[in-house]
Amino acid sequence: MKPKFLLILLLISMSFNVGFVFCFVYKTSAKQQNIMPAPSQRPERQSRSREFFQNEDLIVARNENIELRKQFFIELAKPEIDLAEINDLMSKLDESQRVLEQAVLNHFLNIRQEMNSEEAEEFFSRFQHRNENRPKRKIQR
Repeated sequence: MKPKFLLILLLISMSFNVGFVFCFVYKTSAKQQNIMPAPSQRPERQSRSREFFQNEDLIVARNENIELRKQFFIELAKPEIDLAEINDLMSKLDESQRVLEQAVLNHFLNIRQEMNSEEAEEFFSRFQHRNENRPKRKIQR
């Protein structure tokens, strides 16, 4: 290859590498400038959330929910379906899902009681913002 062509390739490669390094440095320095962490990132709240999601009762309820879902789809996959069994699984699955949702909602309520109004607005508006920015599914008729 010609030396001029190799020099051009070297310069292009160097510019990409420099850009990558500066991007990394910028992101790490921008994170360090954030003096007050978001309410969800504070150590005491992270440990409470970690404890909540590692709670033995919640893990058992989640595993039970997963097993019920598996059984439900196994029943649906059978050549001949037993409607009584499927309805029973549906009611158990519904109750299991309700228990999980209630636990999560109670956890959010407990978190909210520990926050001041500014923290609560910042934290819970993130959920609202995420829901608003989700892609809308089109229902075909």
